[in-house]
Amino acid sequence: MTKLLLIDDDQKILDLLQLYLAQDNFTFLLANDGNEGMELFLENSVDLVIMDIFMPNMDGIQTIIEMKNKKNCCPILIISGGGELTGLEFLRQAKALGADEAMVKPFSKDELRKTVQSLLTGHGRS
Repeated sequence: MTKLLLIDDDQKILDLLQLYLAQDNFTFLLANDGNEGMELFLENSVDLVIMDIFMPNMDGIQTIIEMKNKKNCCPILIISGGGELTGLEFLRQAKALGADEAMVKPFSKDELRKTVQSLLTGHGRS
């Protein structure tokens, strides 16, 4: 079964991601910040990471760098709702550092599912 690692400091977003992707029969690993996400990432075989940029302890940018440096990394989808201009700039930076795709919150269920499927099949990589 396909395993997704979801990393966000907002429990409502973690719940929403699981709800949006529930019909696709994924297994979910959940983390509240980059530190927890890195632990799960290193301990498990993960097919896709979906994470927020703005989190306490270790933000999404640092987490991307760590993941890319630790082992052969799976696709990473970075998400942000942190202000129109600031959020977009950080999303661009995240893609430059190794995120395969970026999405601005809020996004629709269909947008998320389409992006996840594209990344899992290798069509979303830049």
